[in-house]
Amino acid sequence: MLKIGEFAGLTGLSVKALRHYDEIGALVPADVDDRSAYRLYGESQVRAGVVIRALRDAGVPLPAVSAAISGGEAAQALETHRVRVLEQREREDRAFLEAAGVLRALAEPIVVSERSMPAQYFVGQVITVPVDDVDTVSDDDANEVSGALFARLQTAGVGPNGSFWTALRAGDRGTVEVVCCWPTPVEVSEEGRGPESFSALLPARTELVATWRPVDDEELSAETLHPAAVGLFDAIAERGAELGNVEVRQVVIGQSADDYAVELSVTVS
Repeated sequence: MLKIGEFAGLTGLSVKALRHYDEIGALVPADVDDRSAYRLYGESQVRAGVVIRALRDAGVPLPAVSAAISGGEAAQALETHRVRVLEQREREDRAFLEAAGVLRALAEPIVVSERSMPAQYFVGQVITVPVDDVDTVSDDDANEVSGALFARLQTAGVGPNGSFWTALRAGDRGTVEVVCCWPTPVEVSEEGRGPESFSALLPARTELVATWRPVDDEELSAETLHPAAVGLFDAIAERGAELGNVEVRQVVIGQSADDYAVELSVTVS
């Protein structure tokens, strides 16, 4: 029989760890001295102690180590942990690259200007999504809605007479509304636009406009607020402007994937 200190020296496990493993049933000593209460380990337990040390050094969680020792599946426990670690490492590497991309994008200067715009009729169609799951709406979803709306307006002979834009605004009960909009020369009846859309007038206004162009074809993370929006809100804060129900409008300028700009605007007066 081996005293706890001797067993610790052989296996590389600390005395403190051995006491803990005894308490949780991961490695129970073969015997306990009645008079001194010293833990005593059998020679056959050295193998289990060495395995436990190896698994713990590799970062295998203690419950998995305990199960592996009792079930004789140490190699499987190590492999399961290895796969989990590699998956976590991949997620961390991806998050690191995305964070670095966000910082690079935010470091690029955003051109923000003020402009006056005349009143503009438009036809819009709303896509409503939960505020905590905005990413469920993709560019393809907006493109599908805009394409169908464009075709209806063309058929009705009421435009569009300008560039397509999307607007992001607060909805009801924890939702966000993504509004797909086409400018029209006049107000459009339901017959011309379809029952699922609406016709409205964007009044004459003063806008703050932020313009962003990609640098070196770098793609932005879909889960991060667009750099142009960050620049726009920086400018709003610098001007001390007070906004009510904020509606951010976005227009993509240019049709080429290699040469385009994103323009975000918000009404300030």
